[in-house]
Amino acid sequence: MRYILRKSKDIKVTGGIIWLLELIHGKNYLTPKLNHLRTLQYGTVGREVAEMLDNKQYRLIPKFENHDLKHVILEYEMTMKDEIRMQAYLIGNGNFTFPCLLFFSLGIFYPSIWKDLLSEYQTGKASKSIHFLTLDNCMELKLADVKNEYGRRKMIT
Repeated sequence: MRYILRKSKDIKVTGGIIWLLELIHGKNYLTPKLNHLRTLQYGTVGREVAEMLDNKQYRLIPKFENHDLKHVILEYEMTMKDEIRMQAYLIGNGNFTFPCLLFFSLGIFYPSIWKDLLSEYQTGKASKSIHFLTLDNCMELKLADVKNEYGRRKMIT
């Protein structure tokens, strides 16, 4: 029962934001772009983003394309806990946008990850800035090369 309540809370938070963006732009606004990503060579950033979304049965959401890109490059799962971990990383990496801070603040509801957040922040701080990387600019690049340059670097303690 707790699992169902937790999932319901996750869907309400993210679902509300996605619903609003889809209301503004239309549900299929980015379908042509996603279809294009599916045609790119295997191992490219764009193809990997498309495969991640297809595996989760998600669509490209307006204003979230670059966010999805960061999930692929930084290797964070598309779960609420990993979303919050990624926001801690991105804040450490210099992203102080309202959406980033808003999603990070949801960490208050997940005490099981609190210990991870400082480590993710420090890892982001020590890594090359990914803030201005866009799906449009790197969709045809090899994912391995982009991960090598911008991927998460684990802190050595």
